[in-house]
Amino acid sequence: MEGEMKRKFVRAYGRRLRLVLKSKLNGRNKIMAMNTWVVALLRYGAGVLKWTKDEIAAMDCKIRKLMTLYGALHPRSDNHRLYLPREKGGRGLISCEGCIRTEENSLGWYVKNSVEPLLQQVAKTGVIETERCETKENFKKKAVEELEKAGIDKKMYGQYNRDLGKEVDREKTWW
Repeated sequence: MEGEMKRKFVRAYGRRLRLVLKSKLNGRNKIMAMNTWVVALLRYGAGVLKWTKDEIAAMDCKIRKLMTLYGALHPRSDNHRLYLPREKGGRGLISCEGCIRTEENSLGWYVKNSVEPLLQQVAKTGVIETERCETKENFKKKAVEELEKAGIDKKMYGQYNRDLGKEVDREKTWW
């Protein structure tokens, strides 16, 4: 029944996403609505359903595609900036992959540190991965650092104009 549950999640996910994007909210409030109502739907089944990387990537792609269709995202905008927190210069959207991996980590951390005998037995069976689990704060910090590292290598529009002290190497530029 796992395949049927995944289809139900994806269908409800798409319906909620379209409702938020059709609304007359501004950009910041649309992102907040997507984080609290759309992406949060995945949290319910994150530790129970086993999502593949392809399925998660398809859902993230669906978000970006629908955001572009509804005018909430420019087609050439940077994907890393979309998922960075607003404090770091991003848009603050929670990615499907980040949401699911965070919930799996939290569930593993809870099972690993539980004193309940049944949960200790679950930890021994290996059904829920508890070996690489860490605190929620450390996990989030690492995820943000990875996004920042991925985005650092890219030059933003007009960056060479802001670096007045540096000379632009004409051979390395696209024109």
